[in-house]
This record gives sequence, structure tokens and C-alpha cells, in this order.
Amino acid sequence: MSHLTQVPPETVRKWQEIVNLLAEIMRVPSALIMQVEPPNIKVFVSSESKGNPYEPAETAALNTGLYCETVMKTRQPLLVPDALQDEAWKSNPDIKLGMISYLGVPISWPNGEIFGTICVLDRKKNSYSEIFLRLLLMWRDVLQADLRTLATLDRQLEERDAKIRRLFDADIIGVFIWDLEGRIIEANDAFLRIVGYEREDLISGRVRWTDLTPPEWLDRDVHQWVPEFKRTGHLQSFEKEYFRKDGSRVPVLIGAASFEEGGDQGVSFVLDLTERKRAEAEARESERRYREIQTALAHANRVMTMGQLTASISHEIRQPIGACATNAEAGLRWLSAPSPDLGEVRQAFERISKDARRASEVMNRIRGLVRNAPTDKEWVQINEAIREVITLTRAEAEKNSVSVRMELAEDLPLVQGDRVQLQQVMLNLIMNAIDAMSAVDDGPRELTISTGKDESNAVLVTVRDSGPGVSPENVERLFEPFYTTKAGGMGMGLSICRSIVESHGGMLRLSANVPRGAVFQFTVPGDQDGASGPSAAHEGALSNKSDNDSCQPQCP
Repeated sequence: MSHLTQVPPETVRKWQEIVNLLAEIMRVPSALIMQVEPPNIKVFVSSESKGNPYEPAETAALNTGLYCETVMKTRQPLLVPDALQDEAWKSNPDIKLGMISYLGVPISWPNGEIFGTICVLDRKKNSYSEIFLRLLLMWRDVLQADLRTLATLDRQLEERDAKIRRLFDADIIGVFIWDLEGRIIEANDAFLRIVGYEREDLISGRVRWTDLTPPEWLDRDVHQWVPEFKRTGHLQSFEKEYFRKDGSRVPVLIGAASFEEGGDQGVSFVLDLTERKRAEAEARESERRYREIQTALAHANRVMTMGQLTASISHEIRQPIGACATNAEAGLRWLSAPSPDLGEVRQAFERISKDARRASEVMNRIRGLVRNAPTDKEWVQINEAIREVITLTRAEAEKNSVSVRMELAEDLPLVQGDRVQLQQVMLNLIMNAIDAMSAVDDGPRELTISTGKDESNAVLVTVRDSGPGVSPENVERLFEPFYTTKAGGMGMGLSICRSIVESHGGMLRLSANVPRGAVFQFTVPGDQDGASGPSAAHEGALSNKSDNDSCQPQCP
């Protein structure tokens, strides 16, 4: 152990104070800590007292009759009051330096190996009291405690080095040892494979981390990571890129730690992220394709649903076009009168303009629902979007004797989303409700569409019907792709609706209505700044009359 563990400078300074204090208390010229280094013994620490002939790092050969040599062999304290009067010590080499008295005790490593001795020497006869021996033994215990600490640290360092070496040799991840000047001192094969270099390149000094790092990353290394490394002694793992030998780039995850506090060398662990980055790109592409398929399915669902609304659409278009024709004929008759009433003519033309705009709006809504366009997020006033869907489904409801009631809350916040997709959800839920109630022979067929806010301030839309309802075991299955209870149904409508709502950050759920029927509710997060669209008062039951019934022409 003695040849492995180095006593650090701070411990040497502490030991220097100990021998200085011993020399002062015992009033002797020399207090020493000796270390054995076969075939020699070395003055490891020497007191800075006056008349001390021993210099630090001075060595003497073993097996020459030294006082300390006897202490180390016997592992017992040794007291020599006067070597000149003792036949056993008359030839002791220390006598040549004038040191005729000696008191020393052995110092051992934790494993029992001899480190050396701690001793005092004097030029005059000195019997050294029992108190001095106890004092020497006490300081010996302090030194041995320091050696135990050093041995523990040494063992921990050995274990750390062994772990690093195992990682280094295992080639599981890249490992390299570097310094702040940019050199790579050592690297394992895994790291060399990552950057595409050979070991000959490393040995020749051609592999430097500063050269491996692209300019945009090197600037960050120099101004961010190096100062942090100097300050903390380690770097949390982060992503960067390295140049390979062939000039290509490799993405890596890297972490680093210093070997010692304040040192300029460190060890880094490097993980090649090429496969992970490729997998992430493939996942993004898969998500993009999934969104494309989902958009195509949603479009197909809208087209199919709109196909079911042929009668409603025809009705909504025929009404304003018919009104235009009627008002045009009325206007011509007013102009043909002996005394044309230009006021009536103007009113007829105004009604024509209004009905033409209405027909155009209906066509625009239909085109918006049918077209296959990319997702377009905008601020949507949900009540307005619902009214447009109700307009398209009104004739279908009338045909199936379904009374429709709207209960739209006032001052709802705007929601951000794709208007067409949100209207598709409403269209599916309303058409499903009408279809379900068409099979009900007893009791009223009532459809209620309401809006409000839930506890999280999200906009809440509720579609409530008085149909046969849904059995509890089928509630979740209704949202599964290709599950349907309709003859000839695709089973995609509710699945698409849930995907649309969830993509808008909301939820779609189903519960039972009382006394019968089903309740579909979905939420969409509202504008947190409180922006809202036009106020929407309680709508009440919808009239079965056309909006144009109140603006029929007055014939002369």
C-alpha cells in the first residue's frame, strides 16, 4: 500500500506542524517522520527547529544500524537515552551527526504494513519522560488516522478507476479522457468508431475534441460548458454533434466529470444518437402519414354525411333561389304598371339581393364541409358554427319529425381550432341523433343542442336526444374504429369525432339521457383572455318555417 498511496500536500503541511510542535515541547533539535522506501529509509518530514541536521527527502540505506530501523523491525517504541554509553548503539550512524539520544515509535498503514516512524533526537543525554512517550504515541495515532483516510480515498479511487476501465474496455459506450487544451489523451474503441478514427490517429495526436466539434457547438463549449466544468467539476449530459473523420456529422449525448478538483483533465462518456435520431424522424414521418390518413378519412366521412343531407341541402338552396325568382317577377310587374311604384321595385330588388347572398352562404358552407383542405386553425365562435350546421340539417330533422331546440349560452369564449372539423363533429352527432330517433315510434322525438362552460372554463357542447339510448357495455365500443350499430355504416364517424376533439385539446364523452336517449358532450379549450364572439341568447325551439317566410313579396 505504501507504494500506491501518495500523501497529499495538505496532509504534509499538517504533519509539518506536528513535528515542529514536538521539537518545541520536548526542546530537542530534531523531530522527524520517517518513511521506509526499500532499500532506503527517507526523511519524510523534518522539524524546522534550530540545529536540526536532517533535511526533508534525505535518504539512508537500511541494514546500517539506524535507530528507526530497529523500531520498524520490532514494531515497538524505542528509547535510547545515551548511545555513547550503550554498547549496542556506539556504531549508530546518527552519532556522526551528534544525535546521541532517541525516542521513536512505529507508524503503520491500515493493513499493517509499516509506513515508517515518528521520532525525536537530541545532541545530549535525554531519558525522555513517560509524558513525552505518551505525547509521541498520541501524535502517532493522529498520523495513522490520516493514513486510514488516505487509504480509504485510495481504495475509492481504485474502485472508480476500475469502473471507468471496465466501461472503457467494454465498448458499450464511447469513453475518452481529455484536457482543457483540446487534446484527447486516451479513448476506447467505441468512441473511435463513433467518430470514425483509428487508434493510430489517436496515438499521433490527430484526434482533438476541439477539432471534432463543429464551430456552432465549439462556441457553446468554450463559453458555456468549459466555465461550468471549471466551476463544478462535471457536466450534466447534453446533446451536440461531432465531425467524423470523413467530414460527416454524428449526433451524440455527452456527459463529463473531472478527475480531481481544480484539474484540467476530465473523462467523458459519449452515446451515439444516430439510431435514436433516425427513429425520431421515422416517428415524425409516421405521425405525418397518420394525420394525412386521418384527414382523408375525416373528409370521406364528411362527404358521406353530406350525401345523406341531399334533401336538406336542396331545400336550403331552393328556398332563396325560388324567393329570388318570385321577387324578380314582382319587381317586373311593378315596373310594368301604368304608374311604376319605384319604392316597391327597390324593396323587391333588396329582397333578391338578400336571398342571393343567403344562397351563396349556403353554398360556401357546403363547399367548406366537402372540400379536402389542410387543417386551418382559427378563432371560432362556437355558437355561430353550430347554427350553420343546424341550417344544413333542418330539413332532415323535419323529414324525421324531430323537433330541434337550441340552448346556446351567452358570451362564450372563442375557441381556437379548425372550423370545418368542429362542424364535422357537430354534423356527425346531430345526424346520429336524428337517425337514432327515427326508429322511435312512441313519445316525442326531441333533439337539444346546448352550449356552456365547464369547471375548467372550456367551452362545453351538448347534444341530447330522446332516442333508444346506448347499452352501458357498448358505450366505449361506439368510439372504436369500424364498430357500428347501423346497417351499412362505416363505423368511423364517432372515432373520427373523438380524434378531432382530442386534437383540439378537448374530450368527447357519452352518457345516458333521462328518461331515455343519449347525451354526447365534448369540450374545447376556450380563449383564456376571455375574448368572445357575438352574444347568443337562449334560442328556444326552432320554427319549422323558413327564414324567408317573413319576407315574401307584396304583389300589386
